[in-house]
Amino acid sequence: MRTQLVAATTVAQALVELATGSAPATGSSGVPIPEIAGPREEGLVEMAKLLVARLGDPVRIEGASNPADPDRDVYETGALLPGPDAILAGPTFEEWLDATS
Repeated sequence: MRTQLVAATTVAQALVELATGSAPATGSSGVPIPEIAGPREEGLVEMAKLLVARLGDPVRIEGASNPADPDRDVYETGALLPGPDAILAGPTFEEWLDATS
């Protein structure tokens, strides 16, 4: 699955700014609540591998795809990635792991 992970603190900060009026109430496309996403597209399998390596867990992570899953194309083509008007904010997943270790 292609994803754009975003830290909960980043989302909380954006929501505070939205709630206090210090951020625009709409994105550039006029959407009432703008999307917030991490700074870059990443693969979920790679993120899981980073996490278990950081934790020292011996679990082996492997990607799999289920041709019978009706949502397979949505996951694999990046259809769940943020739109062009999304607010992109860090840290990256690896930076977040570094900060929490």
